[in-house]
Amino acid sequence: MNSVENRRLLVKYFKLSHDVGLNTLMGGNMSVRINDIILITPSNFSKLELREDDVIEININGEVVRGNRKPSSEWRMHVEIYKRTKYNVVFHAHPPNVLALSNSGIELDKSFSELKSYSRGVGTVPYIEPGTPELANEVAKRIEEGNDLVILEKHGAVAVGSTIEEAFNKMEVLDMVAYVTLNTKR
Repeated sequence: MNSVENRRLLVKYFKLSHDVGLNTLMGGNMSVRINDIILITPSNFSKLELREDDVIEININGEVVRGNRKPSSEWRMHVEIYKRTKYNVVFHAHPPNVLALSNSGIELDKSFSELKSYSRGVGTVPYIEPGTPELANEVAKRIEEGNDLVILEKHGAVAVGSTIEEAFNKMEVLDMVAYVTLNTKR
């Protein structure tokens, strides 16, 4: 898939993340790797206003190659995942049910068939300040361990995949399982 099509899908699914309640209007971020270039959503930018030409291109070192905006504050996490894995998409969201679960002390019920069907595993990272190299390293480490979903305590979650649709679907499934877990484990 070419850069133009990836930009179109990135904008479409990033806007959808707000529409279905996985992100607030300004929250979360998404990226796609095309060889050594990463298309990433901009920092502090309304999903309602996002257009294809607002997407930033950075290289594998996090340097802006193309675009007039600042890349997501979580660019380090995206870069670190791409450097250490074969995935082509990183989706970071703040799903309300995942946030509630990670704040409740209740452990995610990983026995759901839908979670098993769509995910290789769910890792967890304790709270680390967002946007830091430490968070980037810990998330990439969980993915290297074989997880394709990572819960960031009191922060959100990360889903990785081969395609945007795949990563998005994993995030939706994680939020649904978090919802069911919260409502059955209380």
